[in-house]
Amino acid sequence: MNLLKITRSTFGLCIALVLLFGCGKEEYPSVELFTWKAKVDVTAKAALSVNIESSGGSAGAEGSAKVVDNDPATKFLINPYQSSLYLQLSFAAPQQVASYTLTSGNDAPGRDPKNWKLSGSLDGTNWVDLDTRNDETFSGRNMLKTYSFKNKVLYKHYRLSITAIGSGSLFQLSEWRVIEVPEEQQ
Repeated sequence: MNLLKITRSTFGLCIALVLLFGCGKEEYPSVELFTWKAKVDVTAKAALSVNIESSGGSAGAEGSAKVVDNDPATKFLINPYQSSLYLQLSFAAPQQVASYTLTSGNDAPGRDPKNWKLSGSLDGTNWVDLDTRNDETFSGRNMLKTYSFKNKVLYKHYRLSITAIGSGSLFQLSEWRVIEVPEEQQ
């Protein structure tokens, strides 16, 4: 019985000492909360424009608005396709885009983009090529593909110039999304 009392007393004393000396304020580096950055789809922050519109207009069943509606079941269709075609996103505030996605259309693989370049601009007049792709193919319908590149500059305008399609005279694209990527994650 005596041993049990001594053990309890010792245990109580240890707890008291830990509370007294072991719970002191620890020093942590001074860091602002929520300073981390993440990859973010910023497409919805932009205004879309194209230099060649679908015959039904921007809001038509296969108009340009469908390429940024975040719905891969819809698409933007051009007939006839012209190699000068571009899609442009313009932002109110500059964005550091370093990744984008393209989603193929629901039919005829020949209508998919094959060659393109993504460019950035501060003023909408002078353009810098950020990413160029050639001989790309989509192995399936409504297939999403992600493309990444390095970009340290925040641009107000991003332009996707479709310089060639698979084959035929029609162009289709279900979705184009742009992703802001902080420099430390590129």
